[in-house]
Amino acid sequence: MPIRADALALERLLQLQSEDSSLDRSRRRLEQLPERARLEKLEHQLEELSSDADVAARNRDDVARIQDRLEGEISVLEQKLQREQQRMYSGQVSNPKELSNLQAEVEMLTRRRGGLEDELLETMVARDAAVSTLQSLSSERNELSSSVSELSSEVARLSGEIEADLSAHQQARDELKSRLSEELVALYEKIRSAKGGVGAAALERDTCQGCHTKLPAREVERLRAEGGLQRCDNCRRILVVP
Repeated sequence: MPIRADALALERLLQLQSEDSSLDRSRRRLEQLPERARLEKLEHQLEELSSDADVAARNRDDVARIQDRLEGEISVLEQKLQREQQRMYSGQVSNPKELSNLQAEVEMLTRRRGGLEDELLETMVARDAAVSTLQSLSSERNELSSSVSELSSEVARLSGEIEADLSAHQQARDELKSRLSEELVALYEKIRSAKGGVGAAALERDTCQGCHTKLPAREVERLRAEGGLQRCDNCRRILVVP
């Protein structure tokens, strides 16, 4: 049985199409929000930067532990060296062989201390570099984190506006749909699904606004004379003829 639709129903169907098109545009905008894409990029950069900062912090701590160990070893060695030097110069050791062994021990301890001091100096330089690297990364991370926070707020604001717009169009759509027959809406939805979101289009002068095809003058006359539910011969969308 043919679907019956008067001029008012067809006008409402065009309005329904307008609301659906607005909903589609808003959904695409929400999904493709440029600010959201930039936010995701910045969040990825922040994650990488945080990982680099964590590595730098561990490196600083490792170097600090090495420095503490070297300073401890030097302190112990210095105490031992002082004790051996005191024995050597105190006159308490008179045996030539024992004195020679003591002197060799002092020389060995002195060389060992020098080696540790050189190693400590290198470690201190490495620690300064590690601290500087961590400070630089931390500063960059803080700046980026601030940018992420600001952009996140902007994305939330824009998303809220779009979602409010979606809600308003959805409410208008639901109201229009309730005033149309189920058969007409079902046909419209079927065509809309197959035709890229456009199920109904107006005939403006002699052109279908769905496929932008110019119809022959005789066909336009027939459509206007018949009225009711019509379909575009080219795209098969519901054609609303004024």
